[in-house]
Amino acid sequence: MLISIGTRSVPKVTAITRAFSKYPELWLNNEDEIKYIIMPKEVRKDENEGQQKDNFSGVSCNPMTLSETIEGAKNRAKNAYEYAEKEKGTCNYGVGIEAGMYPVPEVETKYMDASICAIYDGNNYYIGFSPSFEYPKTVVKRVLEGEELGYMEDVFGSTAKGRKGAIGVLTAGRVYRDELEEYAVIMALTKIVAKEVYDK
Repeated sequence: MLISIGTRSVPKVTAITRAFSKYPELWLNNEDEIKYIIMPKEVRKDENEGQQKDNFSGVSCNPMTLSETIEGAKNRAKNAYEYAEKEKGTCNYGVGIEAGMYPVPEVETKYMDASICAIYDGNNYYIGFSPSFEYPKTVVKRVLEGEELGYMEDVFGSTAKGRKGAIGVLTAGRVYRDELEEYAVIMALTKIVAKEVYDK
């Protein structure tokens, strides 16, 4: 089984490989192994500009709706799938993860954040969400003004783009970014690993 990963982010790669490793039944009956291919590095200009579009995801670096975040995850998954098909001549699943905020009028800042995973098999997309949480008001304000969240070192230290992530700071180390994103991948996998239940 070949899984193509639509990111080079270490926490996201960790989340994807760890989630798939929990389901050996996906490959043990067929190929007896699972392999991964990761997208090549792409240099993005002006990385601090949060509203600039990311060439690979096709959405802004700070998506602000569920639709935009899902679109980014789906684009990553499809691009990863097509990359593996081109490079290896085969692919079982392309996987993308996109994090973004979305409107929630009922909370103080009016926004919450979630990581969304899309898995693409060449025909269908499978979507999963992580748990959601609210950022501090100052962070939401700065994101709305166009600043990229991952570079707010004055708020989150230097770990926001690493394994700890902003969520690691906000949960006082109880949940790290790769753990949060792993839940999104597992939720996306439900329709694959429990296909017989969904098909009833």
